[in-house]
Amino acid sequence: MAISVFLLDDHEVVRRGLRQLLADEPDIEVTGEAGTAAQALARIPALRPDVAILDVRLPDGEGTATVLNRLRGGDHEDPRYATRRRDEQR
Repeated sequence: MAISVFLLDDHEVVRRGLRQLLADEPDIEVTGEAGTAAQALARIPALRPDVAILDVRLPDGEGTATVLNRLRGGDHEDPRYATRRRDEQR
């Protein structure tokens, strides 16, 4: 059984690159993607992916914080995540 993955990033080129990279893995299947937090919140509940790769900053909110906080209020398993944030203000 493949691990289902959802991609959330506002840059199409990033999503496309991740999708191509993950396509080479036989036990991973990208089952959905979105470019905004609102799109992700509309799609993730129906798809119920095993893993979601979330951008930290999105045009309509903080990707990781916005999406995870909203999903925690639903009937989803408690989300687990890892994130890396680059401080661009240095």
